[in-house]
Amino acid sequence: MNGAFPKSMGAASFSAASQRGRFAQWIVRNQISESGLCRYFRFGPHEHEESPLATAYTILLFNESEPEIADRLADGLIRLQERYATNRHVGGGVPSIANDSSQLFYSSDALAAIKALVAAYRRSGNAAHLRAAGGFAEFVERMCDGERGGFLVENLGFPMQYAAPDGAIQNWLVPNVAMLFWDALDDYARASGSLSIARLFERGRTFVLRSVQAPNGAYYDHYEPGFPARGYSERRWRWFKIEADGRRVAIGDNMMMSALGAQRLGDNGAVDRFLAWTKPRDGAFYAYIDVDTGGSGFQAGDTPYFDVVCSGMYRELLARSGRLTSADQAAFERVFALSSGADGGYRWGLKGNGGWVQGSAEALVTGYWVSLA
Repeated sequence: MNGAFPKSMGAASFSAASQRGRFAQWIVRNQISESGLCRYFRFGPHEHEESPLATAYTILLFNESEPEIADRLADGLIRLQERYATNRHVGGGVPSIANDSSQLFYSSDALAAIKALVAAYRRSGNAAHLRAAGGFAEFVERMCDGERGGFLVENLGFPMQYAAPDGAIQNWLVPNVAMLFWDALDDYARASGSLSIARLFERGRTFVLRSVQAPNGAYYDHYEPGFPARGYSERRWRWFKIEADGRRVAIGDNMMMSALGAQRLGDNGAVDRFLAWTKPRDGAFYAYIDVDTGGSGFQAGDTPYFDVVCSGMYRELLARSGRLTSADQAAFERVFALSSGADGGYRWGLKGNGGWVQGSAEALVTGYWVSLA
């Protein structure tokens, strides 16, 4: 691993067990709102936002150790879902930010909610958890079928990115979070006996595993069908952006989630190709990555920074593929210790010069992945 941090930052100690406990208390003290949903961030410009995705992660984290809290959060998700149940465009889904006017209902949030609610159902036996998971599954199923509205020419078995209550649709197909949680459909199908969702899971699994990885092992950012939509062509897979000089740029954590999704879906060859492509730096990854070199994808003059959640997810990839070495673990623990806040949370953006992103903002999802370490 190439050096990434200045010597002045030093090495810090990291005790996994104590850090997990501190992070759990950080969530309980700071991140659970009165609505029964979790806030994604603490500090920074988005700290007020209540996030179904962060709520789903917390249910998964607390499901066995703190079942009462997990059930309270599941109830919060269900209440939010019920608020929009009668809307024919977004019924079954939830807005990505519960307390914001943007009102965008992401397929990926629905998939994460299914994962969390089925896990809660398996523990609790509460039929309300399974019914709500079914509503989310139906929303995802509708989002795969854009043919009737002209948003897609063909149903590819993978959902469009988001819908709005007024019927507006973003018809891109975006792997990352959706691919990470695609196996939630399999969870639901097995728990409920739904044959239609089982078929959707298999169809989507086949589609993403054959489509979303570039020849060099990196993962594409999204697919653009166009509007009006055209038939499927692999040429319409896109990177996050292409700079004026032709450099292709990807988002680090988006690719990590796609790779973890491939691992969960059983494609070890895809994971091998991705791991061969990656270039960690002392256990850290640039938030924006140059697709061709694996180095910084930041523009000249910008201050590059590392997205700490990438380190947690990359460690999980290595561990699950049997490749985690003691040297890797030591590098990851150093990154985690550097980003650990005094309050038990984890700063998400670590600058190479020793600074932090967005006023030392902490992110719940970063702490989730670090907790698995």
